[in-house]
Amino acid sequence: MNNWKTIWNRRKPVTGGLSGDQAHVFLELKRLNGYDVMGEGIPLDSFLNFIAGLMEHLDLTAGKSVYEVGCGAGANLYRMAHEGLTVGGSDYAEGLIETARAVLPEARELVAMEAADIPTEEKYDAVFSCGVFSYFPDHAYAARVLEHMLTKSTHVIGVTDIHDRTKRQEYLDFRRASIPDYDARYEGLSRLFFRRSFFEEFAAQHDLRVTFPALELAGYWNTPFSFNVFMYRQ
Repeated sequence: MNNWKTIWNRRKPVTGGLSGDQAHVFLELKRLNGYDVMGEGIPLDSFLNFIAGLMEHLDLTAGKSVYEVGCGAGANLYRMAHEGLTVGGSDYAEGLIETARAVLPEARELVAMEAADIPTEEKYDAVFSCGVFSYFPDHAYAARVLEHMLTKSTHVIGVTDIHDRTKRQEYLDFRRASIPDYDARYEGLSRLFFRRSFFEEFAAQHDLRVTFPALELAGYWNTPFSFNVFMYRQ
């Protein structure tokens, strides 16, 4: 996990990347969050449709509040703030949080810390995490993060882009075919995979309603190998 942290802390905005119209800034924030590593990138409309779907599953409308665990440079929160939401977030990469603070001056809280250490005093209607759980060291750590997310939320928690354990070999085959030196390049940079039962058991333990909806990010290479989960207080 520390190897990944070093990589994320190296990512800095390009000159002029945080100025200009909303679309330009949003795409630069997404680039900083790692959506530039394969292919020609993802179209703006794909990102916007994904966030619209995410907000729907989180039951978010203008005036509500949302917190993102692993917010990176703040791309999702930037869009949500422009939709009238009160936002907050955290990430373990200080450099990315500095960027998030620059584009989200009205955020309730933006802190640099480990996901399992997020403060829970401030409450939000929804707490979510996108594409972060695969960077965790083990499932016990992931369970602690879920506990913090639930304590911090008053209604719903969501996790998207979860690496599917049942598709692990397909994922590795695809990556090795796309990147000839994949194993050497990603040595020491492991990914954590999950079964749906991990989240079903957590939901059962906390009397939560759980769903696994499709929430496709069109044009994103990882979509076929991942799933999403949302858990609601009953």
